[in-house]
Parts: sequence; C-alpha cells; structure tokens
Amino acid sequence: MSSAAAKGPKASERIQIAAKDLFYRHGIRATGIEEVCRVAEATKMSLYRTYPSKDALVAAILCEDSAAYDAWFAAVTGAEPTAAGKLRALVAAVAAKLAMPDYRGCPLLLAQTEFPDPSHPIHQLVAEHKAQMRQGLAALAAEAGVAEPAQLGDTLALLFDGGWASLPYLGAERAGEVLLQSAEALLRMSLPADSVAASPGR
Repeated sequence: MSSAAAKGPKASERIQIAAKDLFYRHGIRATGIEEVCRVAEATKMSLYRTYPSKDALVAAILCEDSAAYDAWFAAVTGAEPTAAGKLRALVAAVAAKLAMPDYRGCPLLLAQTEFPDPSHPIHQLVAEHKAQMRQGLAALAAEAGVAEPAQLGDTLALLFDGGWASLPYLGAERAGEVLLQSAEALLRMSLPADSVAASPGR
C-alpha cells in the first residue's frame, strides 16, 4: 500500500463527503465553511484550492447526486423485462426510500429551495436534472404504450416528490402507503389493458 493510500481520502474528498452530509442534514445556508472544514479535518486553503466558492462546492455535490440518481434509476429498472414493470419498480423503490432512517427527501430539491432565484446556477442545475428525470419517466411511459406519456411522467414525478414532502405530517409508513396506492391507481388508468395487471405482491 502506498503512503498516500495509507493516509486515507484526500482533503478535497473529505471536504465533499463532509459537506454533502452536513448540507443534507442541516441545510446549505445553515452550514458554514468553517463547520465543513472542521468535520472534514481540512483547512480553508484546502477547500478553496479545489472549490473556488461555496456555490462551487454545492454544485459539485449536486452533480454527484444527479449521477447517483441515474445509477439508482438504472439499477431499479434493470431487472424488469417490461416498461410497465419498470415504472412499478420505480414506485416501489421510492416508497422504500421513504422508510429509510433520516431520509429527508431529494437532496437536489432540498438545495433548490434554498436558491429560489430561477437565474441562479444552482437552481438551474436542479431544474435540468429534474427535466431529465421527467424525460426518463415519460420515455418509459411511451415505451409502455401510454397515450400521454409526458403527462404520466410529470404526475409520477409529482407523486414521488410529494411523498417525501409529506413525511413530517404523514410519517414514513402512511406516506409510502399513499404513494403506492395513488401511483398504482394512476398506472391502471394510464397503461394499456394488457399492461394493467400489477406485479405480484404490489
């Protein structure tokens, strides 16, 4: 093992890992650079050497989150042989996320709420990711033979984001239950007759 490997992650990696956790749990604006550096055991000089600003650090984390979503989407849908099955698998996977400890919802949307100006780069970055997400859902809906795939994609996206937004007052169990029931009713109404039957256990 090299001496560099023995020392563990580089300062820039520690900073991004620490910031990702702190921003998600406490909020971006509520978390100062000093706190990020303290948790990462790094200096401000190390941070600004890689990330010229706090916004640049946020953007790097959100790009990582976007890539993680793409990988999650591929993993969740990969084993299903039909487009209808892929849509139902996504619904089930989102409902499962709601039950995860300390789950606060989509980190990209949480970030966007802190940057409400549509012209801000962070706001735009999230909007682009969400547009791609909706396009992915619409593409599956079109593959499944849905008459209005864009409408189904947008409605599923609304249900997914509404699920985590309702966690504080519905709780994980009820939010997941309502999401599953609502999404299944929507799919049964939207899918062609030969795709309507739900998968076993759903």
